[in-house]
Amino acid sequence: MKVRLARRQFADLLGWASAQLDPKPTQPIYAGLLIEAADDAMTIGAASHGGGARATLPADVMEPGRIVIPGRMAAQVVASYRSELVELSTTGQQVEVAAGRDLFRLSLLPAEDYPAVADQPLPDGTVDGNDLAEAVKQAAAATDPKVTDLEVWRSGIQLTAVGDRLTVWATDRYRMVERTVDWTPARDHGPLGALIVGKSLTDAVRGLTGDITLSLSGKTVGVGDRVRYSTVDRIDEAGRMDPHQFIPKEFTTEAIVPVADLVTAIKRACLVATDGKPKILLGFGADDVSVRAAGDDTGAVAMDYVDGQHIDGPALQIAFQPAPLLDALAVADSDQVRIGLTAPTKPALIYADGDGASDYHHLVMPVRL
Repeated sequence: MKVRLARRQFADLLGWASAQLDPKPTQPIYAGLLIEAADDAMTIGAASHGGGARATLPADVMEPGRIVIPGRMAAQVVASYRSELVELSTTGQQVEVAAGRDLFRLSLLPAEDYPAVADQPLPDGTVDGNDLAEAVKQAAAATDPKVTDLEVWRSGIQLTAVGDRLTVWATDRYRMVERTVDWTPARDHGPLGALIVGKSLTDAVRGLTGDITLSLSGKTVGVGDRVRYSTVDRIDEAGRMDPHQFIPKEFTTEAIVPVADLVTAIKRACLVATDGKPKILLGFGADDVSVRAAGDDTGAVAMDYVDGQHIDGPALQIAFQPAPLLDALAVADSDQVRIGLTAPTKPALIYADGDGASDYHHLVMPVRL
């Protein structure tokens, strides 16, 4: 094989494909990426136990070929170069990666042992790439990647397509994020849905642009654009409780709060809440929202106020663990949020507010004082 191609796009696609390899491969071949060059194009394939990925980019193919390279190492090497072009050429059991006068040699893996990369499934519809990427990023904030196989649903993101809307949501039992985006069905079909490992879906949508195709009706879920696509296995939702039942139909107290100011106040209060299970107490009832914390082991106390807008309802104080609350604010993608409350021991609903705000909302469980 001998191929010359644009380094920047090659580095981007190598990084995207290698991110979808198994983090701890059970066999050396699963650490590799399949490179195929022919007819002025290069194809990068990735196979894992949870799915697969494939990307195609233009290339000057001087000698066609099919090789398997160490995925993550190759991605790091190509990303470290600064030249416009990069050239790959095989010599024996090695591939030379050259950029100008810089040269790197990598040992090849046996191409004949590489697993088959799944073909792109028939799409069920399309969604805007930016909307999907943002929705997946927001939903990932409510996943727990460190769960056991008995509760694997806590690491998942649910995709549900109904009519012309695609709902992206996730829960780890203690919180729930939901975002709905426009969906264009490819054909008439009933409701479609799939639960996918959050990290796998995050890696799959990274870098996708334009209209994204989604396949939700098969045994595996497909996602891709004109350059790349991934197939991701479904996961079992057995044992998952539907958190939508905890979203109140109406609130006792509501307030609008600027995100940046509230984040700053919470982080400042955390400086004194240094015990094993820190708590932040928020007070509502006036336009000023109070933010308090105390250090049980030091006796230190922090009190701060954030200029907000009290919408309705009686005064109410509610306590949260700071990390989930900060996560909810970090992915809101809005300058201000609306916070709806019913009682100090009931979940709070945080949702984006303001002109152009999405329908993002985040259900957060409080803690007892």
